[in-house]
Amino acid sequence: MPELEKIRLNSHKRQALKKEWARTVWDNMPLQVDEDLKEAQANYRKVRSDVWDNVITPNVEANFPMADMKILNKYGSGSHYRDFTDTDRCFYFKPAFNDDSETQFEWSMDKDEYNALYHSELQARGHQATLQVEYDETKRQENPHYHSAIDNMKKDYSSIAKANGTYEDFALFSDNNHGYNSSDCAESDYGKYSKVVVSGSCHSRCMMMSSQADWEMLKMWATTQSQLTNAHRKLWKEKYQLITDMNSIIEQSKFIADIEKYWTNVRECVNFENTEIGQELSIVSDETKSRLSQAINNIDTTKPDTVVVAGQNQNFALVH
Repeated sequence: MPELEKIRLNSHKRQALKKEWARTVWDNMPLQVDEDLKEAQANYRKVRSDVWDNVITPNVEANFPMADMKILNKYGSGSHYRDFTDTDRCFYFKPAFNDDSETQFEWSMDKDEYNALYHSELQARGHQATLQVEYDETKRQENPHYHSAIDNMKKDYSSIAKANGTYEDFALFSDNNHGYNSSDCAESDYGKYSKVVVSGSCHSRCMMMSSQADWEMLKMWATTQSQLTNAHRKLWKEKYQLITDMNSIIEQSKFIADIEKYWTNVRECVNFENTEIGQELSIVSDETKSRLSQAINNIDTTKPDTVVVAGQNQNFALVH
């Protein structure tokens, strides 16, 4: 193998290194933000289930007794005029014990929640689960590539939920902004997350709540929804920064040895035997890629103002 200092970089080699580093950061570099997201996912499912069972079910059924709903459903079915009942997963409540305004609580799921809830599964199928977050955070203009990637990701939504044994998540997913809703799902697909109520908008069915404990649980559910998407956003932010930092080093490096100062096991992840300027580096097997998680220790995230620049002798100097 030639000496690392003599392996000169070109555009093809740089792109290969960037691609491999990004894949490693997203899929083979477990960080605290990954654990935080897993905790938020588990909490989301638990709070959603607990609040539905202990707050939604008793309160909704007290306002809309199921026996009455069955009768209305019977006589409304097949009516030439209108249905008397509807099924819903969106409810408005207003506390009777203070002056808080009525508030909407819903169990349908938008794409931000869905992508956060199934981040690992989407990544495993080759999707960028944080793509929507990236475009939102960087204020990038949506383009054909973005729409194509989003549409391809949504094609796996159903099968991922089914494989996970949580198909109700797919039934609860809706994205009206992109013309998608779960109208093709049967009522049974929603699991327990469906209530028969009188027909009309969820706003028109606003219910008074007398229990302060129930009200606090509902607010906890709303907080849990935000915590899930916030954990996903934080994961993107930290990993995106790592990718950006390394890409900057790769762009400014003249030789592989310059990159090795920061990506210490780079020689284990790429094949340097082919050193012709016009050819790409050959990426080694997936087994070696997993070891890249050690590279994070060589990036000093405590110095955000540190910039790597090339000196006159082509070595790197740190400036603040």
